[in-house]
This record gives sequence, structure tokens and C-alpha cells, in this order.
Amino acid sequence: MSNEINDPGIGTKFDENVRRIINSDGTYNILRKGSRSGVRDIFKYLVEISWTKFFLILFSTYIILNLVFTLIYLACGFENIAGIDPAEGPIFFQAFFFSIQTFTTVGYGTLAPLGVLTQSVAAVEAFFGFMSFSLATGLLWGRFARPQARMAFADHFVYSKYEDAYSFKFKLTNLRDVVLQDVEAKVIVMFNKKNENGDTTRQYYQLPLTMNRIEIMALTWTLVHKIDESSPFWNQSKKDIINLNPEFLLLVNGFDEIYSERTRSRKSYIANDIIWNKNFATIFKSRKDGVVEMDVRDINKVIDE
Repeated sequence: MSNEINDPGIGTKFDENVRRIINSDGTYNILRKGSRSGVRDIFKYLVEISWTKFFLILFSTYIILNLVFTLIYLACGFENIAGIDPAEGPIFFQAFFFSIQTFTTVGYGTLAPLGVLTQSVAAVEAFFGFMSFSLATGLLWGRFARPQARMAFADHFVYSKYEDAYSFKFKLTNLRDVVLQDVEAKVIVMFNKKNENGDTTRQYYQLPLTMNRIEIMALTWTLVHKIDESSPFWNQSKKDIINLNPEFLLLVNGFDEIYSERTRSRKSYIANDIIWNKNFATIFKSRKDGVVEMDVRDINKVIDE
């Protein structure tokens, strides 16, 4: 039996312009205005972004800071840096190289600050360099130590026959070469409905699944919601289902044996993501040597019923 949920934490009052609360990738389709961002928000952002963006930001910050200190050294006078010789090349690049040596505390011995002012700037830059590398090390550790599920969900879900009725089927798999244990799944559906005052409200139901928990997840897992008397989609035609403007939220969590912690993933679907009267194809097979082979790139593959 579908359990109606008062509010899973998303809210119930929305206008008809709201098409979905959760984006397809599981992020929230909410723009916060007026909130303040702090250091923890920056840390969260740097931990969650892709590795390419992360290293690009680190390298860009490294270059920008050295350029700033280079300009300060030139303002103090390049003659206050022992070892700079105009005959050896552009003054700016020599000062920039001196800044890099000071920032990284390498110190090749060819360049050195002269005078109280330049020496003070070098001391401040060395402190900035020490703090910057400490922060970068902490961020790297945070990225590596953070448990992160790499769950792949099919881009669409299917409406297909199941036993003596029809069903919605959602397919997922684990992209990491580790077996998830004690995996649980939950599917929540949201509808827009008009109340007695004519206001648009959202109603939530937790859909019953034929199997909402498995002991291990080594291959794929297809979540099946059978559309019977216990389903809010019972006796609904294709047109009726589309007009309901449903949003399906998948919540999956499992125990990661590498991190010894539970990891969580989520995915959202809307009516446009339904493939009607199709079934998911099996994407694994046994080889002659007895090994099971699976191609996760075929997770979106469907076949006729």
C-alpha cells in the first residue's frame, strides 16, 4: 500500500510553474537568495567539484597570488632583490620567479631580498605560501577521505508489464569496483493537486517496491513498482499519468566496505523521462571462462516487451 507522506522536507505549497523540485542529477532545483556564504561553504564547494575544476582553481590561485606579490616587489624596486640582472632577461619574470621561490620556500640561492621593506614582503609571502599549501593539503585529504557513491541511474525509467499488471521500473548500478552491502532503496512520488481553496499543493507518496533491499549489489538492480490497487497510479491511463505531472525521487544508500560507511545517492525523474511499453535489457552475460561480464554503458538500453 502506498503511504502518503505529509512532507518529506521539501514543502507542500507551490505554484503550477514548478515542474520539479529535484534536478535529474539529484541536486536541488532551488535558488537561495539572501543567504550568506562562509568558509565552510567554500570548503564544501571545493570538496564536491570535479578534479579538473579543483586543480584549475588551485593552479589559478597559485599564479594570481604570485603575480600580486611580483607587482609588490617591483613597486618596492627590483634593485632590492639581490641577483636580478637585466641582462638575464625581463625584470618582471625574474621577480616572478623570485616570488615563486619565496612562496614555495624553495630558495635556490640565486635571488634574495634586500632591505627591510622587501624582506618584510618576503616574510608575509612565505606565510601565505605556508598557509596555502596547508589548506590545499587539507582539501586533498577531504576529497580522498569523503565517502562518495558512484551510482549510475538510467536516464529514463520504463512503463512495462509485470506479472498480471503494469509497473514502473527504475534501473541502477554501481560504477565503482567495490561490492555495496545492505543496499536499501526508496521511491517517493510527488503530485501537484488543487485543494478546496484552488491553491496548488504537493502530495507525496512512498511507492511500494517488489524489493526495496538487497544484501549485496555486484551487478545491476531494477526497482519495480507494481501498479495495482495499492498504487496511486491504479486505473490511470498514460494521459492521466502525464497530466498528474509526477516527479519521482529515488533514494538509495548502501554500506561501502572500503570506507566502512554508508554512502547515499539520489535521482529524480519526471513524466517526460518515461519510456512507455518497453523493458530494460540485461547488460551482463557469462563468458566461457565463467566470469560474469557487464557493460555499464548499456544501462539505458531497452527492448520491446
